[in-house]
Amino acid sequence: MYAVFVSQVHKVVYPHSPHEIDELELRIGDYIYLNSDAVDNSSDGWAEGISWLTGAQGHLPVNYTERTAESDAWTLHRVVQLSKSITPSLTSNEECDLVDGRSLSTETEDHLRHRDLNQVGIHASELIEGSSFNEDSEQSVEKYLRKTLKPCLDIPTITNNHSSNQQQATPLIEITPNSMSTPNASGDIKVEPIPAAPPKADDTLSQHSAENSMSLSSKNRRVYIMRHGERVDFTFGTWIPYCFDEFNNYMRKDLNMPKTLPKRSNIPDGWLNDSPLTNIGLYQASLIGEALYDARVQIDHVYCSPAYRCVQTCTSALEGLKLTGKHKIKLEPGLFEWMAWYPDGVPDWLTKEELQAAKYNIDTEYQPFVAINNLNESIKETTEGFYTRNYDVLRKIIDSTVGNVLIVAHATTLDTCTRQLIGEAPRNTNELRQVIHKIPYCSLANVEEIDGQWKLVEPDTLPVTHSKNPRFEWNALTAT
Repeated sequence: MYAVFVSQVHKVVYPHSPHEIDELELRIGDYIYLNSDAVDNSSDGWAEGISWLTGAQGHLPVNYTERTAESDAWTLHRVVQLSKSITPSLTSNEECDLVDGRSLSTETEDHLRHRDLNQVGIHASELIEGSSFNEDSEQSVEKYLRKTLKPCLDIPTITNNHSSNQQQATPLIEITPNSMSTPNASGDIKVEPIPAAPPKADDTLSQHSAENSMSLSSKNRRVYIMRHGERVDFTFGTWIPYCFDEFNNYMRKDLNMPKTLPKRSNIPDGWLNDSPLTNIGLYQASLIGEALYDARVQIDHVYCSPAYRCVQTCTSALEGLKLTGKHKIKLEPGLFEWMAWYPDGVPDWLTKEELQAAKYNIDTEYQPFVAINNLNESIKETTEGFYTRNYDVLRKIIDSTVGNVLIVAHATTLDTCTRQLIGEAPRNTNELRQVIHKIPYCSLANVEEIDGQWKLVEPDTLPVTHSKNPRFEWNALTAT
Protein backbone atom coordinates (compact mmCIF):
# COMPACT_ATOMS: atom_id res chain seq x y z
CA MET A 1 0.00 0.00 0.00
CA TYR A 2 1.42 3.39 -0.97
CA ALA A 3 0.70 7.04 -0.32
CA VAL A 4 1.97 9.31 -3.08
CA PHE A 5 1.60 13.08 -2.92
CA VAL A 6 2.71 16.06 -4.96
CA SER A 7 4.78 18.43 -2.86
CA GLN A 8 6.66 21.65 -3.52
CA VAL A 9 10.21 20.43 -3.99
CA HIS A 10 13.21 22.72 -4.50
CA LYS A 11 16.64 21.74 -5.81
CA VAL A 12 19.69 23.23 -4.09
CA VAL A 13 21.70 25.34 -6.54
CA TYR A 14 24.00 27.15 -4.06
CA PRO A 15 25.65 25.72 -0.91
CA HIS A 16 24.90 27.22 2.47
CA SER A 17 26.70 26.61 5.76
CA PRO A 18 24.55 27.14 8.88
CA HIS A 19 25.44 30.12 11.05
CA GLU A 20 22.76 29.40 13.65
CA ILE A 21 21.60 26.14 15.21
CA ASP A 22 18.17 26.35 13.57
CA GLU A 23 19.55 26.77 10.03
CA LEU A 24 19.67 23.94 7.49
CA GLU A 25 22.85 23.07 5.65
CA LEU A 26 22.41 23.16 1.86
CA ARG A 27 24.40 20.87 -0.41
CA ILE A 28 24.35 21.21 -4.19
CA GLY A 29 22.30 18.36 -5.67
CA ASP A 30 20.13 17.92 -2.58
CA TYR A 31 16.38 18.49 -2.68
CA ILE A 32 14.47 20.50 -0.10
CA TYR A 33 10.79 20.08 0.80
CA LEU A 34 9.17 23.47 1.43
CA ASN A 35 5.70 24.43 2.53
CA SER A 36 4.07 26.67 -0.09
CA ASP A 37 2.49 28.93 2.53
CA ALA A 38 5.82 29.36 4.33
CA VAL A 39 7.50 30.44 1.08
CA ASP A 40 4.70 32.79 0.05
CA ASN A 41 4.42 34.43 3.49
CA SER A 42 8.16 34.83 4.12
CA SER A 43 9.13 38.45 4.59
CA ASP A 44 12.91 37.94 4.46
CA GLY A 45 13.30 35.21 1.86
CA TRP A 46 13.87 32.47 4.46
CA ALA A 47 11.62 29.47 5.07
CA GLU A 48 11.71 26.19 6.95
CA GLY A 49 12.41 23.09 4.91
CA ILE A 50 13.43 19.42 5.10
CA SER A 51 16.49 17.96 3.37
CA TRP A 52 15.84 14.97 1.12
CA LEU A 53 19.43 13.80 1.55
CA THR A 54 19.68 13.87 5.35
CA GLY A 55 16.12 14.25 6.63
CA ALA A 56 17.27 17.26 8.69
CA GLN A 57 14.94 20.22 9.18
CA GLY A 58 15.76 23.90 9.49
CA HIS A 59 15.54 27.40 8.03
CA LEU A 60 17.19 28.22 4.72
CA PRO A 61 17.43 31.07 2.17
CA VAL A 62 14.90 30.13 -0.50
CA ASN A 63 16.83 31.96 -3.24
CA TYR A 64 19.61 29.38 -2.83
CA THR A 65 17.20 26.85 -4.34
CA GLU A 66 15.03 26.58 -7.41
CA ARG A 67 11.69 24.84 -7.65
CA THR A 68 11.58 21.60 -9.61
CA ALA A 69 8.99 20.83 -12.25
CA GLU A 70 5.79 19.30 -10.94
CA SER A 71 6.57 16.08 -12.79
CA ASP A 72 9.79 15.81 -10.79
CA ALA A 73 8.18 16.36 -7.42
CA TRP A 74 6.75 12.89 -6.63
CA THR A 75 7.66 11.78 -3.15
CA LEU A 76 7.45 8.33 -1.61
CA HIS A 77 6.26 9.02 1.92
CA ARG A 78 5.60 5.57 3.36
CA VAL A 79 6.01 1.91 2.34
CA VAL A 80 3.91 -0.68 4.13
CA GLN A 81 4.61 -4.34 3.38
CA LEU A 82 1.37 -6.33 3.08
CA SER A 83 2.89 -9.71 2.26
CA LYS A 84 5.60 -11.84 3.81
CA SER A 85 7.79 -11.60 0.72
CA ILE A 86 11.35 -10.55 1.39
CA THR A 87 12.84 -7.95 -0.90
CA PRO A 88 16.46 -8.24 -2.03
CA SER A 89 18.98 -6.95 0.46
CA LEU A 90 20.61 -3.59 -0.24
CA THR A 91 23.16 -3.83 2.53
CA SER A 92 26.04 -5.57 0.80
CA ASN A 93 29.27 -3.73 0.11
CA GLU A 94 28.45 -3.40 -3.58
CA GLU A 95 24.82 -2.35 -3.11
CA CYS A 96 25.02 0.12 -0.23
CA ASP A 97 25.23 3.90 -0.76
CA LEU A 98 26.97 5.81 2.01
CA VAL A 99 26.87 9.51 2.82
CA ASP A 100 28.77 10.71 5.88
CA GLY A 101 29.24 7.11 6.95
CA ARG A 102 25.51 6.29 6.93
CA SER A 103 23.77 3.82 4.68
CA LEU A 104 20.98 5.37 2.65
CA SER A 105 19.50 1.98 1.86
CA THR A 106 19.13 0.97 5.50
CA GLU A 107 17.92 4.21 7.05
CA THR A 108 14.86 4.38 9.21
CA GLU A 109 11.35 4.57 7.86
CA ASP A 110 11.05 8.19 8.96
CA HIS A 111 13.97 9.13 6.74
CA LEU A 112 12.65 7.06 3.84
CA ARG A 113 9.46 9.08 3.75
CA HIS A 114 11.53 12.09 2.68
CA ARG A 115 13.08 10.38 -0.35
CA ASP A 116 12.37 11.99 -3.73
CA LEU A 117 11.68 9.73 -6.74
CA ASN A 118 12.84 12.46 -9.12
CA GLN A 119 13.64 11.11 -12.61
CA VAL A 120 13.09 7.48 -11.67
CA GLY A 121 10.50 7.13 -14.39
CA ILE A 122 7.79 5.49 -12.27
CA HIS A 123 4.46 6.99 -13.17
CA ALA A 124 2.24 8.01 -10.29
CA SER A 125 -0.63 5.83 -11.48
CA GLU A 126 1.64 2.79 -11.45
CA LEU A 127 2.53 3.42 -7.81
CA ILE A 128 -1.06 3.98 -6.78
CA GLU A 129 -2.39 0.92 -8.60
CA GLY A 130 0.44 -1.37 -7.57
CA SER A 131 -0.50 -3.94 -4.94
CA SER A 132 3.02 -4.70 -3.74
CA PHE A 133 6.44 -3.10 -3.67
CA ASN A 134 7.91 -5.18 -6.49
CA GLU A 135 11.55 -5.75 -7.22
CA ASP A 136 11.61 -3.47 -10.27
CA SER A 137 10.46 -0.41 -8.37
CA GLU A 138 12.93 -1.07 -5.57
CA GLN A 139 15.78 -1.39 -8.06
CA SER A 140 14.66 1.85 -9.71
CA VAL A 141 14.92 3.66 -6.39
CA GLU A 142 18.33 2.12 -5.82
CA LYS A 143 19.55 3.14 -9.29
CA TYR A 144 18.33 6.69 -8.74
CA LEU A 145 20.08 6.96 -5.40
CA ARG A 146 23.33 5.71 -6.84
CA LYS A 147 23.08 8.06 -9.84
CA THR A 148 22.28 11.07 -7.67
CA LEU A 149 24.96 10.42 -5.08
CA LYS A 150 27.76 9.28 -7.37
CA PRO A 151 29.50 12.72 -7.38
CA CYS A 152 29.56 12.56 -3.57
CA LEU A 153 30.79 8.97 -3.40
CA ASP A 154 33.47 9.39 -6.08
CA ILE A 155 33.83 5.60 -6.60
CA PRO A 156 36.40 4.89 -9.33
CA THR A 157 35.23 2.36 -11.94
CA ILE A 158 36.68 0.66 -15.01
CA THR A 159 35.14 -1.18 -17.95
CA ASN A 160 36.49 -4.40 -19.46
CA ASN A 161 37.91 -3.49 -22.87
CA HIS A 162 36.74 -6.80 -24.38
CA SER A 163 33.06 -6.07 -23.77
CA SER A 164 31.46 -2.65 -23.82
CA ASN A 165 28.43 -4.07 -22.02
CA GLN A 166 30.47 -5.45 -19.15
CA GLN A 167 29.19 -4.23 -15.76
CA GLN A 168 31.43 -1.65 -14.09
CA ALA A 169 33.07 -2.55 -10.80
CA THR A 170 35.47 -1.05 -8.29
CA PRO A 171 38.97 -1.86 -9.59
CA LEU A 172 41.40 -3.82 -7.47
CA ILE A 173 43.65 -5.44 -10.10
CA GLU A 174 43.83 -5.52 -13.88
CA ILE A 175 44.18 -8.80 -15.78
CA THR A 176 45.86 -8.59 -19.19
CA PRO A 177 47.24 -11.21 -21.62
CA ASN A 178 50.85 -12.15 -20.91
CA SER A 179 52.73 -11.01 -23.99
CA MET A 180 55.93 -12.67 -22.75
CA SER A 181 54.39 -16.17 -22.70
CA THR A 182 53.55 -18.45 -25.60
CA PRO A 183 49.77 -18.81 -25.93
CA ASN A 184 48.59 -22.20 -24.88
CA ALA A 185 45.48 -23.96 -23.80
CA SER A 186 45.92 -22.83 -20.23
CA GLY A 187 45.64 -19.17 -21.31
CA ASP A 188 48.57 -17.73 -19.43
CA ILE A 189 47.79 -14.40 -17.87
CA LYS A 190 49.62 -11.99 -15.67
CA VAL A 191 48.14 -9.91 -12.86
CA GLU A 192 49.24 -6.29 -12.74
CA PRO A 193 48.16 -3.84 -10.05
CA ILE A 194 46.70 -0.67 -11.50
CA PRO A 195 49.36 2.02 -11.11
CA ALA A 196 48.33 4.68 -8.64
CA ALA A 197 48.04 8.09 -10.24
CA PRO A 198 50.08 10.76 -8.46
CA PRO A 199 47.91 13.17 -6.48
CA LYS A 200 47.12 16.47 -8.16
CA ALA A 201 46.71 19.85 -6.53
CA ASP A 202 43.39 20.14 -4.67
CA ASP A 203 42.56 16.54 -5.64
CA THR A 204 39.67 16.21 -3.21
CA LEU A 205 36.81 16.27 -5.69
CA SER A 206 37.12 14.15 -8.83
CA GLN A 207 35.14 16.51 -11.04
CA HIS A 208 37.17 19.53 -9.94
CA SER A 209 40.48 17.71 -10.33
CA ALA A 210 39.67 16.50 -13.84
CA GLU A 211 38.89 19.99 -15.07
CA ASN A 212 41.69 21.49 -12.99
CA SER A 213 44.23 19.33 -14.81
CA MET A 214 42.92 20.73 -18.09
CA SER A 215 43.28 24.30 -16.85
CA LEU A 216 46.95 23.72 -16.08
CA SER A 217 47.69 23.24 -19.76
CA SER A 218 45.66 26.26 -20.80
CA LYS A 219 47.73 29.15 -22.10
CA ASN A 220 44.81 31.52 -22.48
CA ARG A 221 44.95 34.76 -20.58
CA ARG A 222 43.09 34.81 -17.27
CA VAL A 223 41.92 37.36 -14.72
CA TYR A 224 41.48 36.17 -11.12
CA ILE A 225 39.06 38.28 -9.05
CA MET A 226 38.99 37.64 -5.32
CA ARG A 227 36.89 38.94 -2.44
CA HIS A 228 38.62 39.94 0.80
CA GLY A 229 38.64 37.70 3.88
CA GLU A 230 36.67 37.81 7.13
CA ARG A 231 36.55 41.33 8.57
CA VAL A 232 36.69 42.37 12.23
CA ASP A 233 33.64 44.64 12.30
CA PHE A 234 31.28 42.08 10.74
CA THR A 235 32.58 39.42 13.13
CA PHE A 236 32.61 41.36 16.40
CA GLY A 237 30.16 44.18 15.72
CA THR A 238 30.93 47.46 17.53
CA TRP A 239 34.53 46.63 18.36
CA ILE A 240 36.29 50.03 18.44
CA PRO A 241 35.00 51.30 21.85
CA TYR A 242 36.15 48.06 23.49
CA CYS A 243 39.54 47.79 21.81
CA PHE A 244 40.88 51.33 22.23
CA ASP A 245 41.62 52.99 25.56
CA GLU A 246 41.36 56.71 26.38
CA PHE A 247 44.80 57.25 24.83
CA ASN A 248 43.73 55.55 21.58
CA ASN A 249 45.94 52.55 22.21
CA TYR A 250 44.70 49.36 20.60
CA MET A 251 44.10 46.30 22.83
CA ARG A 252 43.15 42.90 21.42
CA LYS A 253 40.07 41.40 23.09
CA ASP A 254 39.85 38.10 21.20
CA LEU A 255 42.37 35.73 19.63
CA ASN A 256 40.69 36.23 16.28
CA MET A 257 41.47 39.94 16.40
CA PRO A 258 44.79 41.26 15.03
CA LYS A 259 47.61 41.53 17.55
CA THR A 260 48.53 45.00 16.35
CA LEU A 261 47.22 47.58 13.93
CA PRO A 262 49.26 49.88 11.68
CA LYS A 263 49.62 53.51 12.62
CA ARG A 264 47.29 55.90 10.84
CA SER A 265 46.55 59.59 11.14
CA ASN A 266 42.92 59.21 12.22
CA ILE A 267 42.74 56.87 15.23
CA PRO A 268 40.44 55.21 16.08
CA ASP A 269 37.73 56.70 13.83
CA GLY A 270 39.64 55.77 10.70
CA TRP A 271 38.83 52.13 11.35
CA LEU A 272 35.06 52.71 11.31
CA ASN A 273 34.68 52.25 7.54
CA ASP A 274 38.06 50.66 6.91
CA SER A 275 37.98 47.49 8.99
CA PRO A 276 40.98 45.16 9.32
CA LEU A 277 40.77 41.42 8.78
CA THR A 278 40.46 38.87 11.51
CA ASN A 279 43.21 36.28 11.86
CA ILE A 280 40.85 33.76 10.28
CA GLY A 281 40.48 36.18 7.37
CA LEU A 282 44.24 36.29 6.88
CA TYR A 283 44.38 32.50 6.92
CA GLN A 284 41.51 32.24 4.43
CA ALA A 285 43.43 34.42 1.98
CA SER A 286 46.60 32.42 2.50
CA LEU A 287 44.73 29.18 1.73
CA ILE A 288 43.53 30.57 -1.58
CA GLY A 289 47.05 31.67 -2.45
CA GLU A 290 48.46 28.25 -1.58
CA ALA A 291 45.83 26.54 -3.73
CA LEU A 292 46.67 28.80 -6.67
CA TYR A 293 50.33 27.96 -6.18
CA ASP A 294 49.56 24.23 -6.12
CA ALA A 295 47.58 24.69 -9.34
CA ARG A 296 50.68 26.33 -10.87
CA VAL A 297 48.83 29.56 -11.58
CA GLN A 298 51.04 32.35 -12.89
CA ILE A 299 50.30 35.92 -11.79
CA ASP A 300 51.84 38.79 -13.73
CA HIS A 301 50.03 41.87 -12.34
CA VAL A 302 48.30 42.64 -9.04
CA TYR A 303 45.58 45.25 -8.49
CA CYS A 304 43.71 45.93 -5.28
CA SER A 305 40.98 48.09 -3.78
CA PRO A 306 42.46 50.70 -1.36
CA ALA A 307 40.39 49.27 1.53
CA TYR A 308 42.75 47.93 4.21
CA ARG A 309 40.96 44.57 4.37
CA CYS A 310 41.65 44.12 0.65
CA VAL A 311 45.32 45.07 1.01
CA GLN A 312 45.68 42.51 3.79
CA THR A 313 43.91 39.85 1.75
CA CYS A 314 46.05 40.55 -1.29
CA THR A 315 49.25 40.36 0.75
CA SER A 316 48.30 37.04 2.37
CA ALA A 317 47.26 35.56 -0.99
CA LEU A 318 50.61 36.55 -2.49
CA GLU A 319 52.35 34.91 0.47
CA GLY A 320 50.45 31.68 -0.27
CA LEU A 321 51.48 32.02 -3.92
CA LYS A 322 55.11 32.41 -2.81
CA LEU A 323 55.23 35.80 -4.55
CA THR A 324 56.07 37.95 -1.54
CA GLY A 325 58.14 40.89 -2.71
CA LYS A 326 57.85 39.92 -6.38
CA HIS A 327 54.79 42.00 -7.29
CA LYS A 328 53.97 45.48 -6.10
CA ILE A 329 50.30 46.01 -5.24
CA LYS A 330 48.63 48.66 -7.39
CA LEU A 331 45.89 50.43 -5.40
CA GLU A 332 42.95 51.24 -7.66
CA PRO A 333 40.08 53.31 -6.13
CA GLY A 334 37.93 52.47 -9.15
CA LEU A 335 37.60 48.91 -7.78
CA PHE A 336 35.93 50.11 -4.57
CA GLU A 337 32.36 49.28 -3.58
CA TRP A 338 29.14 50.96 -4.68
CA MET A 339 29.34 54.58 -3.58
CA ALA A 340 25.60 54.67 -2.82
CA TRP A 341 26.55 52.79 0.35
CA TYR A 342 28.92 55.64 1.34
CA PRO A 343 26.91 58.89 1.35
CA ASP A 344 29.71 60.66 3.25
CA GLY A 345 32.28 59.87 0.56
CA VAL A 346 35.13 57.38 0.41
CA PRO A 347 36.43 56.08 3.74
CA ASP A 348 39.57 57.45 5.32
CA TRP A 349 41.91 54.84 3.86
CA LEU A 350 45.50 54.39 4.96
CA THR A 351 47.85 56.33 2.73
CA LYS A 352 50.49 54.63 0.60
CA GLU A 353 53.14 55.89 3.01
CA GLU A 354 51.31 54.47 6.04
CA LEU A 355 50.93 51.10 4.26
CA GLN A 356 54.61 51.07 3.33
CA ALA A 357 55.53 51.83 6.93
CA ALA A 358 53.46 48.79 7.90
CA LYS A 359 55.59 46.67 5.49
CA TYR A 360 53.03 46.33 2.68
CA ASN A 361 54.54 46.18 -0.81
CA ILE A 362 52.65 49.06 -2.43
CA ASP A 363 53.40 50.48 -5.89
CA THR A 364 53.84 54.15 -5.04
CA GLU A 365 54.32 55.14 -8.68
CA TYR A 366 51.05 53.68 -9.93
CA GLN A 367 48.58 56.23 -11.31
CA PRO A 368 45.02 54.90 -10.80
CA PHE A 369 42.41 54.93 -13.56
CA VAL A 370 39.87 56.49 -11.17
CA ALA A 371 41.11 59.12 -8.73
CA ILE A 372 39.71 59.41 -5.22
CA ASN A 373 38.28 62.84 -6.03
CA ASN A 374 36.36 61.38 -8.97
CA LEU A 375 35.06 58.62 -6.73
CA ASN A 376 33.78 61.15 -4.22
CA GLU A 377 31.79 62.77 -7.00
CA SER A 378 29.99 59.47 -7.59
CA ILE A 379 28.24 59.11 -4.23
CA LYS A 380 24.88 59.12 -6.04
CA GLU A 381 25.89 56.67 -8.76
CA THR A 382 23.21 54.27 -9.97
CA THR A 383 23.57 50.51 -9.92
CA GLU A 384 24.25 50.53 -13.65
CA GLY A 385 26.82 53.28 -13.13
CA PHE A 386 28.54 51.16 -10.49
CA TYR A 387 28.72 48.17 -12.85
CA THR A 388 30.06 50.39 -15.62
CA ARG A 389 32.73 51.94 -13.35
CA ASN A 390 34.09 48.57 -12.24
CA TYR A 391 33.92 47.15 -15.75
CA ASP A 392 35.66 50.16 -17.31
CA VAL A 393 38.50 49.82 -14.79
CA LEU A 394 38.89 46.11 -15.54
CA ARG A 395 38.82 46.79 -19.27
CA LYS A 396 41.60 49.37 -18.89
CA ILE A 397 43.63 46.97 -16.75
CA ILE A 398 43.30 44.27 -19.41
CA ASP A 399 44.17 46.63 -22.26
CA SER A 400 47.24 48.04 -20.49
CA THR A 401 48.79 44.74 -19.38
CA VAL A 402 49.96 41.41 -20.77
CA GLY A 403 49.57 38.13 -18.92
CA ASN A 404 47.42 37.02 -15.98
CA VAL A 405 46.00 39.53 -13.53
CA LEU A 406 45.01 39.14 -9.87
CA ILE A 407 42.41 41.58 -8.55
CA VAL A 408 41.48 41.67 -4.85
CA ALA A 409 38.47 43.74 -3.90
CA HIS A 410 34.91 43.20 -2.65
CA ALA A 411 31.99 40.78 -2.95
CA THR A 412 30.36 42.93 -5.61
CA THR A 413 33.56 43.04 -7.66
CA LEU A 414 33.26 39.41 -8.72
CA ASP A 415 30.06 40.29 -10.57
CA THR A 416 30.45 43.96 -11.46
CA CYS A 417 33.80 43.45 -13.16
CA THR A 418 32.84 40.31 -15.08
CA ARG A 419 29.19 40.87 -15.95
CA GLN A 420 29.69 43.13 -18.98
CA LEU A 421 33.03 41.53 -19.83
CA ILE A 422 31.23 38.29 -20.72
CA GLY A 423 28.53 40.13 -22.67
CA GLU A 424 25.76 40.35 -20.07
CA ALA A 425 23.82 43.47 -19.06
CA PRO A 426 24.32 45.07 -15.61
CA ARG A 427 21.98 43.81 -12.89
CA ASN A 428 19.43 46.00 -11.17
CA THR A 429 19.65 46.83 -7.47
CA ASN A 430 17.59 43.88 -6.23
CA GLU A 431 19.49 41.42 -8.41
CA LEU A 432 22.80 42.80 -7.15
CA ARG A 433 21.74 42.37 -3.52
CA GLN A 434 20.68 38.81 -4.24
CA VAL A 435 23.94 37.82 -5.89
CA ILE A 436 26.30 39.29 -3.28
CA HIS A 437 24.77 37.06 -0.61
CA LYS A 438 26.12 34.12 -2.60
CA ILE A 439 29.72 35.40 -2.55
CA PRO A 440 31.32 34.56 0.82
CA TYR A 441 34.72 35.68 2.07
CA CYS A 442 37.67 34.91 -0.21
CA SER A 443 35.49 33.76 -3.10
CA LEU A 444 37.44 33.55 -6.34
CA ALA A 445 36.08 34.13 -9.85
CA ASN A 446 38.04 33.33 -13.01
CA VAL A 447 37.49 34.85 -16.43
CA GLU A 448 39.43 33.49 -19.38
CA GLU A 449 39.93 34.85 -22.88
CA ILE A 450 38.94 32.06 -25.26
CA ASP A 451 39.12 32.75 -29.00
CA GLY A 452 38.89 36.46 -28.37
CA GLN A 453 35.88 36.17 -26.05
CA TRP A 454 35.99 36.45 -22.26
CA LYS A 455 34.13 33.71 -20.38
CA LEU A 456 33.60 32.77 -16.75
CA VAL A 457 35.34 29.46 -16.11
CA GLU A 458 35.67 27.14 -13.15
CA PRO A 459 38.22 28.48 -10.65
CA ASP A 460 41.57 26.74 -10.33
CA THR A 461 40.98 26.26 -6.60
CA LEU A 462 38.36 24.73 -4.37
CA PRO A 463 36.29 27.14 -2.26
CA VAL A 464 37.10 27.68 1.42
CA THR A 465 34.32 27.16 3.97
CA HIS A 466 34.27 27.40 7.73
CA SER A 467 31.53 27.40 10.34
CA LYS A 468 30.67 30.19 12.72
CA ASN A 469 32.33 29.62 16.08
CA PRO A 470 30.41 31.25 18.97
CA ARG A 471 32.35 33.03 21.66
CA PHE A 472 33.16 30.92 24.73
CA GLU A 473 32.48 32.45 28.12
CA TRP A 474 34.37 30.48 30.78
CA ASN A 475 32.07 31.54 33.61
CA ALA A 476 29.24 29.64 31.94
CA LEU A 477 30.76 26.60 33.62
CA THR A 478 30.14 28.12 37.05
CA ALA A 479 26.42 28.53 36.48
CA THR A 480 24.26 26.45 38.82
